[in-house]
Amino acid sequence: MIGSSRASMKTVREAVDVAYDNPELMQAGRDLLQVADLVGREKSLRDALSDAGRPSGERTALLTGLLDGKVCSLAQGLAGTIAGLRWSSGNDLVDAFELAGVRCLFASAEKQGQLDRVENELFRFGRAAVADPDLQLALSSPALPVAAKTGIINDLLADKAEPTTTEVLSFVTSHLRGRRLDQAVEQMSDLAADRRGKLVAVVRSAQPLDADQSARLTAVLERIYKQPVALQTETDPDLIGGVSVQIGDEVIDGSIASRLDNARRRVTG
Repeated sequence: MIGSSRASMKTVREAVDVAYDNPELMQAGRDLLQVADLVGREKSLRDALSDAGRPSGERTALLTGLLDGKVCSLAQGLAGTIAGLRWSSGNDLVDAFELAGVRCLFASAEKQGQLDRVENELFRFGRAAVADPDLQLALSSPALPVAAKTGIINDLLADKAEPTTTEVLSFVTSHLRGRRLDQAVEQMSDLAADRRGKLVAVVRSAQPLDADQSARLTAVLERIYKQPVALQTETDPDLIGGVSVQIGDEVIDGSIASRLDNARRRVTG
């Protein structure tokens, strides 16, 4: 995302944060995801709303008029704000509606004390999808109807996940818009961590980390990055020992397997 879209997306995040105490927060999240679906499907509407040549007020009025009586008042106001901002492309505009909807749902989950669990469930689902080629193929297939994908998500998560997790995954898997499934789910997990003001550290270890090890690793990473860190852990016996940590594009690989591989390269090189 570049230029005007980056600045506009910051405004969207701030607008959702301001609405934190609004009782319509959860419903607004659901409504905004439906707006994202609508704008994503209707090219003429998307083009009109992302046309920087049209006055901001005109774009806002176009969308709020279309949504009048069909969404809650908070969703209508946030949608109008989004429509009035400048976007580098129609795709960025759709991303903004999705972001606003998901952030509203996450803020609502946070108020209910569920956000930690939602973040963890999203991460686990993403890892499970990567490990299951059949599941990944099914949920990534554009030929599979939305209802079928939603059914798969509901069957997999029934009584096992927070409703917010199920709602977000049901929407995202049906609206990949060119993203890989694991990439789209990871974005949602990162958004949940961002809602809590934390960096996500994906930690791979040969054996599960105990509470003390997790706490010490978190403290070290927070000293390095100078901000709160949320650990997402997974077990990989191929590492033999040690840990590998990824934060964004940066990888800190302290695994024994990595050290052996480096030593092997030095000997043979």
